[in-house]
Amino acid sequence: MLTTIFDADGNSFNAKVEVEDYAITVHSRGGAFGKPNLRNPDYRRALRTILERLVAGNATLSGVWLDSTVAQNWPELDRQLLDAAEFTLPVDELVTLIGQRGAAMGRPIGTKGHGNSTKRVRIGVSGASAGELVKLLNSDVRTRSSRLPAETLRRVEPWMIDEAIEAFKSGVQHGFQDSTDYDVLLPTGERFPPKAVFGIALSGVIGRPAMPSDFSGGMGTPCFESIEDAGYPIIPKDEETSSPRSEFDDERSWAEGSLVRVQHLRRERAPGLARMKKRRFIEKHGHLFCERCGLIPSKSLGPYGDACIEVHHDTVAVAKMEGNTRTRLVDLKCLCANCHRIVHREVM
Repeated sequence: MLTTIFDADGNSFNAKVEVEDYAITVHSRGGAFGKPNLRNPDYRRALRTILERLVAGNATLSGVWLDSTVAQNWPELDRQLLDAAEFTLPVDELVTLIGQRGAAMGRPIGTKGHGNSTKRVRIGVSGASAGELVKLLNSDVRTRSSRLPAETLRRVEPWMIDEAIEAFKSGVQHGFQDSTDYDVLLPTGERFPPKAVFGIALSGVIGRPAMPSDFSGGMGTPCFESIEDAGYPIIPKDEETSSPRSEFDDERSWAEGSLVRVQHLRRERAPGLARMKKRRFIEKHGHLFCERCGLIPSKSLGPYGDACIEVHHDTVAVAKMEGNTRTRLVDLKCLCANCHRIVHREVM
């Protein structure tokens, strides 16, 4: 049966977990972050929490097995990821081993590659019924009334995230630990913990140092949404990226143009790039306008007129990029929808 896993503060994980007598199955994470096809984004957090609670509850763990559709046809020994003796290791190490071994399974001998480290897995628990497992998995859940309301969290503005990142770089004191599942990715390639960045920004809103108990992180929370709205993508810790070098804001570069397979091949656009360009443009000029015809949509079309301004790759069109291409803010132009289409026709 399906069950919901909650963190210690009563927040549910976005992960598909099934419980039956003597076993727990954690379904794979899939799709791309920020895209409609994303599923089970909290896979790793849920897996870690499940293992922590099973170990803390003195459950008799018999092993962990790869449980993907393909692996189910393999002999049990060939798809075993952990054996009973390994559960004496720290939980974080167990999660790492499951990911590493799962990614390697099914890979041809002698080949290299990252593989999928978030495949469906089955955890064996001897002598425990499904009901007992459900109770054990959420045994230490509590509710907190101390969390700040969402309307307070949403008062964190993009420029506050910018300042928080600079403060984090400078070594400002804060009460947050390093992230366990996600990182804020800077155009320089640096990675920072999302809750720490948001917490530093939030401190300016609430007038005191923010604490981890003030808010939760994770996809869909005000914490992550505020950071992404500021133009900074949030990526899983196990996702590898290149590391561009930069010194000045307008010279920062985003990696774009790599081929991504959907139903056909298309060029990948860097997440957050358009939002960052528009935000910097407003900071510089006070409002959005078309750099080709001078149209100020917000004047003629009202408060939602800015939706007519689009970000155009003025130096190298995404469609013409050869592999990963570095795009800087100065390589982009803000154009109205009409001019944007005309410009593309002119270069055809």
